[in-house]
Amino acid sequence: MAQRCGADEPSSKRALSILEVAERLFSETGFDAVSINDIARGAGVSKANVFHHFGSKEGLYMTVLKHACRRSAQALDAPAEDLAAPPEQRLRGFFVRHLEALFAHPLATRLMQRELLEHGSQRGRRLAEEVFAEDFSRLVDLVRAGQRQGALRADLDAALLAFLLVGANVFFFETRPILEHLPEAGFATSPEGYANAVFELLADGFSASTHTDESP
Repeated sequence: MAQRCGADEPSSKRALSILEVAERLFSETGFDAVSINDIARGAGVSKANVFHHFGSKEGLYMTVLKHACRRSAQALDAPAEDLAAPPEQRLRGFFVRHLEALFAHPLATRLMQRELLEHGSQRGRRLAEEVFAEDFSRLVDLVRAGQRQGALRADLDAALLAFLLVGANVFFFETRPILEHLPEAGFATSPEGYANAVFELLADGFSASTHTDESP
C-alpha cells in the first residue's frame, strides 16, 4: 500500500534538526552534491546520529521529500466548516491553499521540483508510490465525489483535472519572478487572485459559447 507522504516523519528534536538541514542543502545543490558529513556538520551531530535516525542518505532524502510533500498535501485537509461545502467550493479551497503552501515553504517546493526534473526517471516509481500516490488519490476522489453528486461533469477525467490544478500552481510558483516583470501578466501580482482566476477559467471554460447571453 502506498504510504501517505510525511507519515514517517521523525519526532525527536535532533532528528527534526537533521531533517531541516538536509532539506536546505538538498534543495540548494541536489542529492549528489550533498554528503552525510555536510548534513551532520550543519545539524551539529555526528554521522552516526544521522544514520541512527534515517538509516542511509537515501533514507534521509526520501524522508525529506515526504516531509516536503506533506506540507503541500495539507491543502487537502479542509477546515471543518468547509467539509460540508459543495464540491466545487472545496476544490477551489484546495487550489488556493495549495498555492499558499508552495510559497510558504519555498525550499521544500524547489526541492520537489529539483527531484522531478533531475531524477524523476530514476526514482519515478518510488516517488509515485511512497511520496505522491495517496494524496493525489485524495484529490482525484474529491473530483469524483463532485461528479457523483452531479456538481461536476461526469465525462471529465478526474485525474487530469487534479493534475491541472496542481500543475497550474507549481508552474506559477516557478515562473512568478519572470511573470511579475511582464506588463501583460497583471495576474502575477497576487497569488490568491491568480488562483481564483485560474479556477474560474477551468470551471467555466474559455469558449465564448459558454458565456453567450441567451436572454431575449
